[in-house]
Amino acid sequence: MKRSAMGWIVPAVLLSAASLPASDDVFLLKTGGRVVGELLNPDEVPRKTYAIGLRCGGRITLDQVQVQAVLTQNPDLQQYEQICPRFSDTVEGQWALAQWCQDRGLSTQRKTHLERIIELDPDHAEARRLLGYQKSADRWLTREEIMAEQGYVGYKGRYRTSQEIELMENRRKTDLAEKEWARKINRWRDQLDTDKVAEGRQSLLAIRDPLAVPALVQNLAADPAPVVRILYIEVLAGIGTPDAVRALATCSLYDPVEEVRLTCLDYLQKDRHPDVIEYYAGKLRDKDNRAVNLAAVCLRRMKDPTAIRPLIDALVTVHRFQVGSSNPGSISTTFGTGPGGTGAPPGSGLSMGGGPKIVTQQIVNQAVLDALISLTGQNFNFDQRAWTYWYASQVRRDVLNARRD
Repeated sequence: MKRSAMGWIVPAVLLSAASLPASDDVFLLKTGGRVVGELLNPDEVPRKTYAIGLRCGGRITLDQVQVQAVLTQNPDLQQYEQICPRFSDTVEGQWALAQWCQDRGLSTQRKTHLERIIELDPDHAEARRLLGYQKSADRWLTREEIMAEQGYVGYKGRYRTSQEIELMENRRKTDLAEKEWARKINRWRDQLDTDKVAEGRQSLLAIRDPLAVPALVQNLAADPAPVVRILYIEVLAGIGTPDAVRALATCSLYDPVEEVRLTCLDYLQKDRHPDVIEYYAGKLRDKDNRAVNLAAVCLRRMKDPTAIRPLIDALVTVHRFQVGSSNPGSISTTFGTGPGGTGAPPGSGLSMGGGPKIVTQQIVNQAVLDALISLTGQNFNFDQRAWTYWYASQVRRDVLNARRD
């Protein structure tokens, strides 16, 4: 017997493993059985046979096709199983065995013996510390218990509140459901190109789950067939969530096919969507003049009077774009006063030190004027000042009428 650095008595068997048998492997057979022994031909490549030395001294050879898998046992674990019964069930004996397990990376076994120590001596501070306990108000508590008293639970490697966990679980379930919808929608989309077109179309039109919207939106943006995009539009309109409506508004501006854009507007026009009006009004400030005019067309269809003020501001837009470079389409938009005595700046060019040139161009937007005429019944052409005076008079009139009422 020898004394360790911790002062505990350590059996001599721990100090040398020379007398222990070599590590055995477990050979799982395809028939369901197993053979335990030492692999004698580990370097055979490619593997044709398994030559196995048995602990009893015998030897067998298995054909490679007979073996399902080979499990290599941990020699330290084998040694542990042999020496474990030799330690006394005392604080000293269990501590020595826990230290031996720590030196060999047997964390599960080490924890078992540390837990046995605090059963024998509940106030063993070092064992408590190694097991993660902290002393709180004369009580030994694990970190999990301390955090639980504060309302936190261990979840995915961090302590979180039950509300956080619920949100994360809901998000996980939502993600799984969205992925499942994507799989179904893609399968039904494929049927549209087969003799099962009616079945695929019927399945798509039956969708009413909001969790299907992300996949529908993605397919709406990516599908090359206009007739299929129109089908997705019908499905999204039937679902009618804010995300679905926003997808229709985006498509009404940016789809390359006019029929698809107008189909979006047909559905959007049926219901009043203030967020859609706001979206189109924002696009009146877009750097792309084409987007400005398409937004005006959409606002005209929506027939919402709240669009009048943004439309007046967008009657004339001033665009600055770069020419003479590898990116001539780099455009930014500002709003200027328009013609009709309003003092708008004329088109001009700005040299960039002999390099690319920034060109400013003032553009009058006919689609914006058409929308204003349609919404107001007035026509002041592109005279923004006249439009502004008229609009202010209407606002004052509405205020006065409201006060009288």
